[in-house]
Amino acid sequence: MLISTVGNPKNSQNGFTYVMILVAVIVMGMFAEVATTFTSRAKQMDNEAELLFRGMAYRDAIRSYYESGKPIKSYPKSLNDLIKDPRYIHKSHLRALYSDPFGKNDGEWRLIRANDGGISGVSSQSKLIPLKTGNFRPEYEKFENSTAYADWIFEYVPKLVSGVPTAQHPI
Repeated sequence: MLISTVGNPKNSQNGFTYVMILVAVIVMGMFAEVATTFTSRAKQMDNEAELLFRGMAYRDAIRSYYESGKPIKSYPKSLNDLIKDPRYIHKSHLRALYSDPFGKNDGEWRLIRANDGGISGVSSQSKLIPLKTGNFRPEYEKFENSTAYADWIFEYVPKLVSGVPTAQHPI
């Protein structure tokens, strides 16, 4: 049996479903944008924490390398010297080389060179603006108000007593 719509009053709800679907899509898009922003910030915060950990591991390894030099103290010539100290048969200052969490090309670090040409520290190459700019632990307080992660320099500089380096931790 065929039902004719001729003569029936016009349906007043034409397009209602379309408008509701359109509103739902817009709301879902807004939630997706908020979730993406939150996820991006959370990833950056994780990378910041990892940068602090890895940078301090390098600084501590460089300190260990420097202080274990007898009779002449020197900085490592390459980061690989921290894994296998060429001055000793079985000496290691770092288990593995860490990559820069913000690094692009294989996570390479910017190397800080000492006067003797060795490596006295590392820093990130990233020009991103840090999320954390204050309330650092005492050993990180020099990072406050930095404008880029590249300003976070993890360097070992021995303290000088009467012009002679000591084995004390400087930072």
